[in-house]
Amino acid sequence: MIAIPDRTAEDWIKTTSRRLASAGSEALAVEPLAKAMGVTKGSFYWHFADRPALLAAVIADWEARATAPLLERLRRSGRDPAERLAALMHTVAAEGKGSLDPAMRAWAHGDTNAAAAVGRVDAARLAYIAGEFRALGFSASSAWSRARLLYLHLLGEHALAFGQADASVDERLREAKRVLALLMQESAG
Repeated sequence: MIAIPDRTAEDWIKTTSRRLASAGSEALAVEPLAKAMGVTKGSFYWHFADRPALLAAVIADWEARATAPLLERLRRSGRDPAERLAALMHTVAAEGKGSLDPAMRAWAHGDTNAAAAVGRVDAARLAYIAGEFRALGFSASSAWSRARLLYLHLLGEHALAFGQADASVDERLREAKRVLALLMQESAG
């Protein structure tokens, strides 16, 4: 008999997150996850009391990884606000289908815990982007409007990554630069 290495709670969270991204929240049953990991359900119950505990851990893991680490790297990069916004857009365009965001947003439509996490992530991201536009000299209201438009573009990048295989990362990056250039212009009135 071949010994299978022990699986950690982190292994369960990663496997569940990958399954969420590829098949949606309906595909997060314990038994198929265990099978995919090559372990029994006993491994699951070693780490989690039940399926809701696993799902709460997946949500918490996504929330912890989805925003704060990237924004902190951008803040510490030594770049100016416009360069940080460009770097943010580059990161999102390069993620493409690798992002868990679309699956989390879909899950949030039917799960209050996922919805609350998405709401907190959105608020943090929007606050960061608006702060960068404020640092560029835009008024609070103009910065907020520009932040929302930029954020909607970034959300669209995630959505389009799933439906349009023909748009290369380079094409999406060029488009992101054009969008940012438009948002950086002073308003005419």
